[in-house]
Amino acid sequence: MIKDRGKVVNHFGYWPEFADGKFTRFSYENIGLIEASIIYIDSNTSKVARIALKFNGVTDIQLSELKSENVIDEMSFIGESPTTVVIKACYGLNGSFMCTEIEVCSVHT
Repeated sequence: MIKDRGKVVNHFGYWPEFADGKFTRFSYENIGLIEASIIYIDSNTSKVARIALKFNGVTDIQLSELKSENVIDEMSFIGESPTTVVIKACYGLNGSFMCTEIEVCSVHT
């Protein structure tokens, strides 16, 4: 379960796969914690938001290709506690990790 996912759903009307979204921040500074910010644009509705996510209890990190620009093809969330987060890249960061909790920290328009 994604805590406060309603913030994203309320803005876009659905939970996106983040296709063509761009990571503006991806941080693994504290063991077991990943923080990320994504700019996502729904081209059909022209809605835009910067979405801040926090992943707690992170393990099994298998990520590669972190670059200065990282564009998402698809980001999926499989299972519940633990959840496997899979990032498929258009360019840059791709791979997967597991976590025990996901939280939407903010949605800025």
